[in-house]
Amino acid sequence: MRNLEQLIAEWRKTIMTAPGVGPETLDELENHLRETLNQLVRSGITEAEAFQRAVTQLGSAQAIASEFQKLNPTTWLPVKVAIGIGVAAALALPAYLLARFEGDGSNFLLVSHVFLVTLGYLTVYLTGALGICFICQRCYTDLSPDRLQSLSRVIVVFARVAACLTAAGMVLGMIWARAEWGRFWAWDPKEIGVLCVVVWLIGFLSAHRSRRTTARGVLVVSAVGNIVVSLAWFGANQLAALHSYGTSNDSWFLLAMVIGNLAVFLIGLAPAGWLRFRKAAR
Repeated sequence: MRNLEQLIAEWRKTIMTAPGVGPETLDELENHLRETLNQLVRSGITEAEAFQRAVTQLGSAQAIASEFQKLNPTTWLPVKVAIGIGVAAALALPAYLLARFEGDGSNFLLVSHVFLVTLGYLTVYLTGALGICFICQRCYTDLSPDRLQSLSRVIVVFARVAACLTAAGMVLGMIWARAEWGRFWAWDPKEIGVLCVVVWLIGFLSAHRSRRTTARGVLVVSAVGNIVVSLAWFGANQLAALHSYGTSNDSWFLLAMVIGNLAVFLIGLAPAGWLRFRKAAR
């Protein structure tokens, strides 16, 4: 029997002939092939038979090329919803904050700081929400490689926007603190929290830029961002803070966010279609 890795290498050469299948897409197809192989081998069949079944399930080079030509170019619905929520928040927050601070011009820096940080945190939540939607769908069926790459790019754009908003809000907060209290930084829990969010976003974007994570990895790891922001935003409210842009009784919400997003992240590590496989086994 030929070595399984040799069979996969030959399969890659064949798939590379399909129009529109680039290196990144080919890597994602191989990941999907290997996940299917592992599922089949664990069911008790030989590697050779598992390989043939996995290749048949994935399709020939011609079939894959045909599917790429028929891909629906419309935007994934969760992305539309996330963009709509982000735009609505950007429009509604200024009015809310100005009313809260009674339109006092002297608080312009503080209002701008709170606006940017809040919008940045919400954008991280939207990024994580897209990752959660992907993980939930992947429990039953994986996205096409092309759509997977497209969604990972959307996630990265959201993360970049969140990083810029949060970093700008942090800087404005430092300027306001210097003007009001005579120092830029006091290691207040909220200051530490916003710094942690910025560091997380920089690390997340750096990992993507360095190609250390696949498109699937970017989407799955994005759920961890919800935990970071929850701790920075609501967790800081449980400690002494300079000023509040949340509520003080968030313990249960914080616990639910941490446990829930951690559970979703762990589910995202499971093979694609694992719920479908379980139902089929029954």
